Amino acid sequence: MTQETTTPLKEKALAKALSNMLRPLVRLLIHQDITYIGLLNLLKRTYVEVAEESFTIENKKLTDSRISLLTGIHRGDVKRIRTENLNQPTEKELKASLSSQLISIWMGHQGYINKNGEPLALFRYQQDGSPSFEELVFSVSKDKHPRSILDEWLSQNLVELVTKNKIEKVQLSQASYVPAEDFEEKLFFAGKNIGSHLTTVAHNLENQVPAMFDRAVYYSGLTEASIQKLEASSNEKMLAALTELNQLASQLQEQDKNSEHAKKANREMHVGAYFCQSLTKQPTHSKD
Repeated sequence: MTQETTTPLKEKALAKALSNMLRPLVRLLIHQDITYIGLLNLLKRTYVEVAEESFTIENKKLTDSRISLLTGIHRGDVKRIRTENLNQPTEKELKASLSSQLISIWMGHQGYINKNGEPLALFRYQQDGSPSFEELVFSVSKDKHPRSILDEWLSQNLVELVTKNKIEKVQLSQASYVPAEDFEEKLFFAGKNIGSHLTTVAHNLENQVPAMFDRAVYYSGLTEASIQKLEASSNEKMLAALTELNQLASQLQEQDKNSEHAKKANREMHVGAYFCQSLTKQPTHSKD
């Protein structure tokens, strides 16, 4: 097969894959009243940001002209976009990130779990004992008041107050932080999760070494009862795996922070799991 025939085939395969990725995104955009023009403006900005972040040349200044050449976006638009700063996190994004960190520590750090790896009930105040909810909050941020976070979590049913030996404690109600009603917080986590998965996909398609793990199991021709059984099983097993990984990551993070190589602890990871169901036309099964 010649290069002339290979390139069109690759372009066709890429276009098909992109269409599959974009369809649920476009459905979300239409549902949220975001038009094609609205997405186009966002896409233009993203092209400029990615070019600036990932396509620099060593010891050379990345000019507006070069970004224009890389992206096909007019130089005037490139200059305008580069001078704007619209990527500051919102208050709700910051709140979602803080809550995620706190629950991750509560479920993973040795000081907050029992010998079976289960999250402990925490003393509400440091004066009552350790580990405490105040201690947990202050381990992440000295600027946030534990009372306001606790009130928010109680309203979302993330925690519950229990009384043991006449001392009030805080018990984690859910195994992970999942915003119940707040759309902005849901979007914050959706962006992180989907963005990380697409980063993995791009890494592997670029043939970077080593490849990153990306696997899925998919079956069709199943009844609703079978789907429910599979979903319950996958939720249980994936949650157990993520909980175990969270605890290992917490231990390694603490180890790295206190090691002689602490200055080299500049890497981050993101592991996710999901279950998706939909109607299908032709029964097939596969594993990749």
